[in-house]
Amino acid sequence: MQKISDYFIENLIAFLSVFFAAYLMTTFGSYTLELSALFYLPLGAKILVYLLFGFRVLPGVLAACVASGVILFASWNDNLLLGTLSACAGAFAPIIVMGSMKLAKICDFNNLKDINFKYILFMVMAVSVLSSVLKFFVFSKGINLNLEVFDFITHYIAGDVLGALLVVYLTLKLLVPLIQWLVPQQAN
Repeated sequence: MQKISDYFIENLIAFLSVFFAAYLMTTFGSYTLELSALFYLPLGAKILVYLLFGFRVLPGVLAACVASGVILFASWNDNLLLGTLSACAGAFAPIIVMGSMKLAKICDFNNLKDINFKYILFMVMAVSVLSSVLKFFVFSKGINLNLEVFDFITHYIAGDVLGALLVVYLTLKLLVPLIQWLVPQQAN
């Protein structure tokens, strides 16, 4: 049985990871027009913490989504409810896709050492599509915007895929081996 302190620490790591990814994204410019629109890093952070800790970090991910929306994105330009729903869509999309892949026995994601990167690539693309479609429905039902379906969804998919792959790939392929090299594990 997992200790409460472990659960708290994992959720704190999830919160800090997603919030830092959103903060890092905002340092590259305005989300709507500049470089940050091409690399939506928070989705990659969400996927990564789910891969590392499982779905038990959902509270930390949701808290980071809301906190970053309020603090970094000025409450989504005074659309707090829609922004929160959109953030929740982005938080639940990886759970839906990863759970579906596990049920379909495509990939389990329990042992990251044994996962072929093509499964992660497929998962990232599927999560990006699902997240984008869910966000479109949130925004199209909530406010009177003249949203072009194709432009909206392709813009979000491109940003989600590129940002998620950047975070996940750099972490799994570069950072983890570097940590393993710096801190070799002791043989029993």
